[in-house]
Amino acid sequence: MEAPHGHAATPPPADEHASSEGRLTRMLHWATGSKLRKAIAALTIFTLLGGSVAAFSLFEQWAEEVVERDYVQLALKSLDEGKYADAKSMIGRMQQQPASPRQLASALFVLGVVKANEADLEAAASRRRAMHEIAARYLKKALKLDLDESRHGQANFLLGRSLVRSGQTKDAVRILEESLLDPKQPTVEIHALLVTAHLDGKEPDFPAALRHNEQVLADPKLSDEKRQHATLVSAEAMLRLGRRSAARELLQKLKANGVEEANRVLTLARIDLDDAEDLPVASQDRNDLLQRAQRQLQQVPQLDVSHDVPTRQAALWIARYFELSNEHDAAAAEYAKVAKVYPDTAAGLTAALAAADYHRRNGRLEKALVDYKLVLHAIDSQEGYDDSLLPLEDLRDRMKEAFDQCIEQRLYSEALTLVDLFHAVFGETLTTEMRARTHDQWGQRQLEQAAADPLGTETLRQEGRKQLREAGRAYEALARLRFASRQFVDDLWNAAESYFNGQSYTNAARVYAEYLHHESRRRNPLALLRLGQSELAARKFDLAVEALSECVEMYPLDPVAYQARLEAARAYEKLDKPAEAEKMLVTNLVEDVLTPASPEWRDSLFELGTLLYQQKRYDESIKRLDEAVKRYPDSKETLLARYTIGRAYHAAAEEPAKRLAESKTENERLNARTQMTELLIKAHENYLNVQRTLTLGGGDASDPMQQTLLRNCYMLQGSVLFELRRFEEALKAYGNVITSYQSDPIAMESFLQAAACWRRLDQPVKARVTLDQAKLVLKEMPPTTDFRTATNFTRTQWEYLLNQMSLW
Repeated sequence: MEAPHGHAATPPPADEHASSEGRLTRMLHWATGSKLRKAIAALTIFTLLGGSVAAFSLFEQWAEEVVERDYVQLALKSLDEGKYADAKSMIGRMQQQPASPRQLASALFVLGVVKANEADLEAAASRRRAMHEIAARYLKKALKLDLDESRHGQANFLLGRSLVRSGQTKDAVRILEESLLDPKQPTVEIHALLVTAHLDGKEPDFPAALRHNEQVLADPKLSDEKRQHATLVSAEAMLRLGRRSAARELLQKLKANGVEEANRVLTLARIDLDDAEDLPVASQDRNDLLQRAQRQLQQVPQLDVSHDVPTRQAALWIARYFELSNEHDAAAAEYAKVAKVYPDTAAGLTAALAAADYHRRNGRLEKALVDYKLVLHAIDSQEGYDDSLLPLEDLRDRMKEAFDQCIEQRLYSEALTLVDLFHAVFGETLTTEMRARTHDQWGQRQLEQAAADPLGTETLRQEGRKQLREAGRAYEALARLRFASRQFVDDLWNAAESYFNGQSYTNAARVYAEYLHHESRRRNPLALLRLGQSELAARKFDLAVEALSECVEMYPLDPVAYQARLEAARAYEKLDKPAEAEKMLVTNLVEDVLTPASPEWRDSLFELGTLLYQQKRYDESIKRLDEAVKRYPDSKETLLARYTIGRAYHAAAEEPAKRLAESKTENERLNARTQMTELLIKAHENYLNVQRTLTLGGGDASDPMQQTLLRNCYMLQGSVLFELRRFEEALKAYGNVITSYQSDPIAMESFLQAAACWRRLDQPVKARVTLDQAKLVLKEMPPTTDFRTATNFTRTQWEYLLNQMSLW
């Protein structure tokens, strides 16, 4: 019985799987036995899964970092070995994957070094400059990021180098000064770069350049070729500083060869020319120096076998030799020759500028402008300008002289031509200011000419206003450019004034409002007045009243307040508020501050008379206007005032005429007729007075308003004479209109009234003849004639009316 029991204790291998399943079943049974067990089991499973995912992610990130770190290290290794193409290729591969800040900094460093090397190999100066600018940007970004400390010094030095090569000398000086503190960097090369930076900046620092150049020359390992060049640089700096004796002594000790010998002889000749210029014109010493300079300049092309920069500059200084020798024709010819032979070079452009100056000084401004344009077209930017022969500041001074001469001689179009080319020399702000000045003065000049000439055409006035509007746009652009400067509000004021005088009233109102927003005190009363006038001219009457009322209330003692009241009255008239308008005008007239001699008092009196006429207060209107005419017989408003007086008398006659028609007794009719006749006679006298003033030389034939007054006076004289039953005189008045205005629709009214006069004279045949003449004149009028502008009928209605009246 023992054997079966022993066999049961050791199951066969085939039953192991069943045993494992049993354990899994028991584990599941246990895990699902209670809520607590379920939670423990779930937590265990999630922990195992999360750990697996995290491990996989860390492994993947580690693998990527290894790959990227390998690319960066390979790129830096290739860079150190001078394999720039390989280094660039490695960075290109790395850029396809995400990178840490340190890796990105290293990549940018590599790209900056590679780009700088490519720039050094570039033949074209403009492309070389642009590529160094790109290299500098890469290196700046690398230094801002987490670049490895071991590369900081190298990056700083290379950044300074690329800044110098790209013309960013101001930033380069600071960077290179820092690099001097790093003993691992090439000290002599840094000093040489600082020499270039101090000499090529907008404001060259010659003493600093000399100090650094001394450090370059102090290097015992400096090659003979570089030592010659550095010595010439020192001599040039001394010459620029006025230390001519020291420069001459240095050059005389220098043993140079090749092109450097050509530069040495050229610089000695320049020193002699400068020394000669300081001596009296007739002195022998001056003549000896000039002769020696000439001989030296003639040697330069022989020493400069490549006939490059020294040869070109020697030709330029030979022209200067002729100038100092008082051989100005030869000098001008030589300058023109150099400009023609060596275009687009520093020597050629300097010569063209000198030739232009000769033409300008000799009154040949048109020829000068051709050369000035040539010079300006060749200058792309201030940064790219080669100031080796002519400093940028000197170029600006000479261009400014040419511009000022154009303005002085009122050659405004030529001045604008120069301004259009000034941007590279003066920058946007100064160029915009000169453009604004030119348009402003041009517009003012044209308006002055139009005002001074009695026959001045409207075309000239329109052109003047156009120039002033252009000035307004330029001044406004200037204000935007100088927003943070003290000139900002002045520029706004000039813009607003130019718009106002150019009759661009919407723009004027906008800029005056902006000026008032930014300026708390200066010109505020006048600005409010101008704002109100601009809104009034733009037919924004409520806004005009608002600005003008503020001016009167805020600045009641300012002289501008009286003009503001006058303008406010005009705005109130447009708003159909005659009471408010009258109050403003009367205030001006009764206050003790103003006197009849002031323009505001005068204009208020004329305006009040006109306002009273419009309100049909004819007696008061006549009284005010008559006073104005007597006080100011020569005022430009006087003519219109006399005409208005005539209209007031004429309109006042309507009331007795009505009473005459309604009178029931002879005494009433006699009084009414007498009063009517007196008023009509006075109206006729005023119409006649205005007509004679205009026809006997006191009028302006080009003034539309005066011509309208003349036409109306003829017509209204006829009307008054007709009402006075003086029909023959009325016929003469209407005849004047017919004769003078045959192509004007107003002639139709005159024919009609003339026919009525003939009927009153019991001459029906002549009345019909007059109507037939009217038909013929109507037929001859152009089809495009607008009859509604002067009459109440259209062409068709006139034809119908004349045909009907011919049948009467």
